[in-house]
Amino acid sequence: MANVKKSTPRKVSTKRKQGHKLIWFTVIVIAIPVIFVAYVLLTSAVGQDKPVVGNRFGSNDLNPKITQDNLDQIQSALTSIDGVQNAEVTLKSATLRISVDCADDAGQDTVQSIADQSYDAVAGVLPIETYFTNPQDKDGKNYDLEVGAYNFIPKDGNTDGYVYIKETKTGNGEKTTDVETSAKNQNVVNAITR
Repeated sequence: MANVKKSTPRKVSTKRKQGHKLIWFTVIVIAIPVIFVAYVLLTSAVGQDKPVVGNRFGSNDLNPKITQDNLDQIQSALTSIDGVQNAEVTLKSATLRISVDCADDAGQDTVQSIADQSYDAVAGVLPIETYFTNPQDKDGKNYDLEVGAYNFIPKDGNTDGYVYIKETKTGNGEKTTDVETSAKNQNVVNAITR
């Protein structure tokens, strides 16, 4: 008889395919932040040629308004103060800034006196309670006031005798006076400049 070989079924090893799930997951995880960043960049680039418009003040804010006539009155009042060589009045972003140039040889007491007189000159034209104090009975904001007085502008780093005094009144706060050229705490200055 003929030898009949029995054929045994072969075992075929089947590898489990993951179907590229790991690759797709990685692509999605990377794509989400890239798409977000691209969106932010594109939207900001598209709006870049247009100015930002708006009004940061509400209908109850800055009431009453400071007019150019008020600024001119303040300017003339400041230039009439003894010892004032030049005065600059600017109103930007609800802050009235006064810069007063005193005589070059003026000392700290003289500059302080001129700063006080300048503050009073502004108060004579624009009452502090009306223009520079926020109303308590209603919601609203008023102007801020900064008066800076100095005797000269230092050149070549020479600050000997230089005096700069700043008086500030914000809508929410009280009047403050700072001598910008003198240390508030000399011990701290000494510790820093050792």
